[in-house]
Amino acid sequence: MRRTTLKHFAGLTYLTITNVPIKDTEFGEVINLKPMLLEKLVAVALIENKVPIRGAEFRVMKSALGLSNEAIADKLGISRNTVLKWGKEVDNRLPAPYEMLFRVLTAELLKIRLNATISDLRAENKAKKISLEAA
Repeated sequence: MRRTTLKHFAGLTYLTITNVPIKDTEFGEVINLKPMLLEKLVAVALIENKVPIRGAEFRVMKSALGLSNEAIADKLGISRNTVLKWGKEVDNRLPAPYEMLFRVLTAELLKIRLNATISDLRAENKAKKISLEAA
């Protein structure tokens, strides 16, 4: 099976995913992984690396969770419009309290163990380069 490297996955310029299996189809090359596996891999990396959550990161994490804006709002006890705004503002970081809440929700649903201190939940000020291996 052939493998490839994906740079800037989902618009995240600092992210590179290596060793991604691909296959040829009548429509061209396609990623040969279970649906949303790459999104889940990226979501875990974003949490573990304390990457600031902007709209771009939010959209990838939301996709990994398979939740709608309404479902996220309901789980966090906030308005749907607040959550809708996060995905639209691709380059703007979520407000700190919402960022931490969404980080905790994502970790819980993806079964990532987090420390429960504010400093552990707060992201860095800038995203650092991340390199992941798909398989």
